[in-house]
Amino acid sequence: MRDLGRLASEQAALADLERREAWFTVASIYFDDQVRLCFDAEIEIGPKRYPIRLTYPQTFPYTPISVLPQSPERWSEHQWGRGELCLEWGPDNWTPDIAGAQMVESAYRLLHGETPNDAEAHPVLPSRHVESLGQQLRASAVGFVLTRALASKLDATPGPQLLPMDFFMRSTTHVVIPLTVGDEDPVWRDPTVPEALKASSLTLKGHVAILPAGMPIPALGTASGLKKALAEAGCSYPEGYVSDLLDMCLVHADGVARLFWVKDGADTVTEFKCLPEGGGGRMEPSRAALGAMTVGLVGCGSAGGKIATSLARSGVGNFLFVDDDVMLPENLVRHDLDWDAVGDHKAEGLRRRIEMIAPAAKCTVRRQQLAGQESSGSIDGVLALLQTCDLIIDATANARVFNLLGSVVAAARKPLLWLEIYGGGFGGMIARSRPGLDPAPQIARARIEAVCAEKNVVAPRATAGYGIDALSGPMIADDADVAVIAAHATRFAIDTLLSPGESAFPVSAYLLGLKAEWLFLQPFHTFPVDLGQPEPEATPAMDPNGLATVQRLIKERHDRNVAA
Repeated sequence: MRDLGRLASEQAALADLERREAWFTVASIYFDDQVRLCFDAEIEIGPKRYPIRLTYPQTFPYTPISVLPQSPERWSEHQWGRGELCLEWGPDNWTPDIAGAQMVESAYRLLHGETPNDAEAHPVLPSRHVESLGQQLRASAVGFVLTRALASKLDATPGPQLLPMDFFMRSTTHVVIPLTVGDEDPVWRDPTVPEALKASSLTLKGHVAILPAGMPIPALGTASGLKKALAEAGCSYPEGYVSDLLDMCLVHADGVARLFWVKDGADTVTEFKCLPEGGGGRMEPSRAALGAMTVGLVGCGSAGGKIATSLARSGVGNFLFVDDDVMLPENLVRHDLDWDAVGDHKAEGLRRRIEMIAPAAKCTVRRQQLAGQESSGSIDGVLALLQTCDLIIDATANARVFNLLGSVVAAARKPLLWLEIYGGGFGGMIARSRPGLDPAPQIARARIEAVCAEKNVVAPRATAGYGIDALSGPMIADDADVAVIAAHATRFAIDTLLSPGESAFPVSAYLLGLKAEWLFLQPFHTFPVDLGQPEPEATPAMDPNGLATVQRLIKERHDRNVAA
C-alpha cells in the first residue's frame, strides 16, 4: 500500500493474463496475517487443477514473489518441500521490474512440463541452480568429514578388504570424524584430526569396507542386506559379529566414500552426508618453509594470542610460549581464548588452541615470568630455548622484558620483533631488529623515540592491560584495536621468517594509526620509521700472548693448590 501505482500495475498484469490465457483464473485478493499482499488463483493443466497463492513479500519489489500451493502439497521436484515453487527467478537473479504475472507464467511452464501424459513417465525438468553443501545439509541431521589425508589413504588401500576403524562423533553437532584405519602396528591415524577433539567427542568403533575397483557401493536398505552385499564383494564381517548401538561402516569404492550407521537390532542403516575437504590447498606454496621454523612468543595475552593463532594458520610448525599469566573472565573481551581456558595459564590455553587449529604444530610451554622474581636457573633455561628459535616476538609491552630479550637475541644473532598497542586505542607500533640488517633492539628503540622528539611529541607508552588508568582516565583499547596491530605484527613476522634479506617492507618500524590523534593525521595513517643501518660490530683486539698468559695463570693456581 506504500506504492499504489505498483499495486495497480500488478493487478492489471494478472487481469490481462487471465483474459489472455484460459488456464489461469484469479479467485481473490487479500492481506494475510503478516500483512502481505496475496492473490489466490488457479492454474489448469489438462484435467488437473493447481490452486496457487502469490505472496508478495514485505520487501517487494526488491525480493521475489512466492508462488506456492494454497495448502501444503508436493507438486514438483522444483519445490521447497511442500511449499514454494522454485521458478525461473529467485533471490539470486531477481530484478525489481519482474511482475507477479511473469511468476505465474513461470509456474505454468514448470507444472506443464512436469505433468505426465498417460503413456509417459513423470518427467523432471532440469534445474537452473546447484545446491551448496550448506543447503544440502539443512535437510540432514548428520554428516561425516572426509579429509584429504583420509581420502588419500583409502585410495591407496587395495580392495577388497574389511578393516577396523575408529571414529569421533562431536557431541554438540553429531558430525562423525573418521580417525584411524586398520590394525597394523602402528595403526594409521589421520594426522589432520586433533587429538584434543577426544575431550568433546564420543569415540566410536566400526569398519571400513574397501570394495574392488569398478564395483558400485550397495544401495541403502537393511543392515543385513548391506552386510550381505559387502560379503559378496569380499568384505565379510568377522564371524558372529553384531554391531553395537553406534556401529559405523565406511564404504569406499573408486574414490567415493559413504558412511553408514549400521543397526543390527533394528536391521536398519542410516547414511551420513559426506563433508569432503576441498581438493586444493589454501596456503601459498612459499609458506611451506614455515613448517620447519620455530617462533618464540613471550607474552600470551590478547595481542600474543592473536599473533600465535594467525601464525599457526599461516603454517608455522613450532612454537615456544613463555608467559606466567592466568586467563580470567575479564580477559574475554579481547583475548583469542574463551571460557574453556578460564582459570588456566594463558600459555597452556594457547597451546590447546593451536592444537585444534594445526594438529601437526608442536608447542612448548614455559610458565615463567621473564624479568620477574623467578629462579635464575629457570630463567636461564627459558632464555636458552629462546636462543634456538628462528624468531622471537615480544608481546609483553614490558620494558624490562624488552631489554632482557634485546641482549639475548644480540648474543644469539636472532631476529626480535616487538609491538605495542597504545592506551586509548588510537594506534600502535610494530618494529623488528634483524642481525646484520637493523640496529640492535635497544638502539632501534632509542631511534624511534628520537624520531618522536624531532616531531616535538612524546613517544606514547603501551598499556600492558589495555585497561583503565585511575589517574589519567579511560585508556581502553578494544578487541578490534588489538586485532589490527596484531595482524600487522603477524605479517611482519612472516616476512621476517621467509624473506630475511629481501623484505617487502622498506623500513623496520611502523607507527600505525587507528584514529586522528598524536602523530596520526587520520585513521589508518601509517608512519614509517627508518631505523638506519646497524652499528658496526666491535672487533676484539688480538693478543698474541693471550694463550700463554692464560696457561701461566692456570699453572700458578695449580701450583698454589698443590702447595696448600
